[in-house]
Amino acid sequence: MKEIQEDILRFVAQNWKAGRFGPKQAWRRFRATEEAAEPARRPAFGRPVWGYALVCALAALVLGLFLFRPAPRTVIPAAADIRTVVLPEGTHATLAPGATLSFRRHGFGRRDRDVTQTGKVYYSVERNESLPFEITASEGFVRVLGTRFQVETDSLGTAVDVVDGRVLFAAAPSGARKSVREEDGVILTRGMHAELAPGVTVPALSEAEHANPAAWATHFFRYENTPLEEVLHELSSHFGRTLRTDAHDRRLTGEFEGEELDEIVSLIESALDIHIVID
Repeated sequence: MKEIQEDILRFVAQNWKAGRFGPKQAWRRFRATEEAAEPARRPAFGRPVWGYALVCALAALVLGLFLFRPAPRTVIPAAADIRTVVLPEGTHATLAPGATLSFRRHGFGRRDRDVTQTGKVYYSVERNESLPFEITASEGFVRVLGTRFQVETDSLGTAVDVVDGRVLFAAAPSGARKSVREEDGVILTRGMHAELAPGVTVPALSEAEHANPAAWATHFFRYENTPLEEVLHELSSHFGRTLRTDAHDRRLTGEFEGEELDEIVSLIESALDIHIVID
């Protein structure tokens, strides 16, 4: 042990210079050496891993927005003439001049059968017990399984006329109300008419102006013990002509289909044995 201590003292005596063996200086040199070597020993997955994670997160966000964004709507624009279109699941919709119709084509007939309309549209809906056909028209809402009916919207509200079948007519859901139940509206069947005024929550049953309000689309007229004066008034309004007769006390039961007024008038004259003047 004594020999080792003498060797250490001899080494220091031979190599001593001021500040050479100071512990603070030695510690600083050690730290500088460590810091210089640190980048070479730093793991290669440090900063790049965060970059990869950020790219993956952004990709997932973009994919999520693409997959879950609402599907774009197909819009059938207003036209100057009557237009009939066939929806993807087979329903026929006849649009009066100025009417519009829109729906989401993706999933239509499989996931839903929801459409939105403005103006006057006549529907002949394909029957589907498991997937109702639903219409939002201004403040009105209509749900059917399959039938023939007409929906019209204007400044006075929404009106529904049923040609055949069964139709639920109610106010469109808003606020916390997400769905429509039968008790929220009225059930309409063949020949019934109802109107929903703006701001009103339940449609009101009323008499239609004419016995065949959808004749503009169907070219079909049905009368059941209808006063002849009402028949002639409707035909005059529909064809833009004036019809008159002296047989004011007659009533008419029958069905007529066609676009020619002369043909329909001839059938009525034969059925009632009367004469009708067309002006």
